[in-house]
Amino acid sequence: MLAVTIDWLEFTVLQAQLPLVLDTLGLDWDDFTQLPKGRFGYHTQYKWDNGNIFIMFTTTKDCKDITLKTKINTKSGVHVMLTGQGCRQYSAKQDLLFLIRRLYILDHVNFTRIDLAIDDYESKIIDYDRIHEAAAAGNMTARWSKWDEVVSRQTSDNSYLGRTMYFGSQVSDLFCRIYDKSLERKVKSAEEDVPKKWTRLELVYRKDRAEKLVDHIINGEKSLGYVLRGTLRQYLRFLTPITTDKNKSRWPSAQWWELLLDNVERLQLTVKKDAKTIEDMTAWVDKQIAPTIATIIKAYEGDMSWLRKIIVEGSTRLRQKHKDAIYQYISKMEEGIAA
Repeated sequence: MLAVTIDWLEFTVLQAQLPLVLDTLGLDWDDFTQLPKGRFGYHTQYKWDNGNIFIMFTTTKDCKDITLKTKINTKSGVHVMLTGQGCRQYSAKQDLLFLIRRLYILDHVNFTRIDLAIDDYESKIIDYDRIHEAAAAGNMTARWSKWDEVVSRQTSDNSYLGRTMYFGSQVSDLFCRIYDKSLERKVKSAEEDVPKKWTRLELVYRKDRAEKLVDHIINGEKSLGYVLRGTLRQYLRFLTPITTDKNKSRWPSAQWWELLLDNVERLQLTVKKDAKTIEDMTAWVDKQIAPTIATIIKAYEGDMSWLRKIIVEGSTRLRQKHKDAIYQYISKMEEGIAA
């Protein structure tokens, strides 16, 4: 029986103070210790004394003695990171899925990263060597445009220290990582009871993909195993080659791959972007190019004829999305006047 676990959880609670975040986590502030410096742009960082759980934030003013009453910059919010080890340490006391459900009902919560992992302690289905052989032979199709392999060896005898395959870019919002977990554990510790042939498969979801994943879990009432296998079915397929047919799309899936996916449906993780409104466009101009416009106007000593010329020329290049935004804005204004 292959079990799926949460191996990384990262989220930001906006417009919130420390008491709300700690209450949601179910942890005591006295069990956190301040670290010398912040991270990810946050000025302050605390670490849970019982494991790898980190809380990051920026105070509204310089403050050395931080308490639960210290005011936090609500715009940047409170950022929480549970690493792989932190997830296991937290799970010894609390339920990670219950935490995600509690976070989901809060206002202004962004899930920024969630990793799901599935372990095959005997490599009966998920086998590193078999997957590597299939990928190297081209017996696969994927929505990801590339795959990489990272290998490290011992200098003295050339033996493996680590083997990892990446399907998809490691900087993208969704990628798959498969590695020899036995090697990793043996290198990191002197444990003697590490399984001899242990392969781990992980899916890393970030930003919108992480948000959509949570939506499938909470609103779609899908299990962790379902969403992981559904993602794999959508993005990756290992094949049994047919030498007489050059079209891979007609090759059957490898039997072991189908056994892993177990007839789970494809899981959609793309998020449809809302159409840009006039308000969105105004905010973008203000944030992105207002300083540039102001600089040019000052250089031209207040002359704005160049700007009028750009606007006139731009009006001839309006696309349908621009016309739709204008129509929606006018309609909204007319409805407001009528009311």
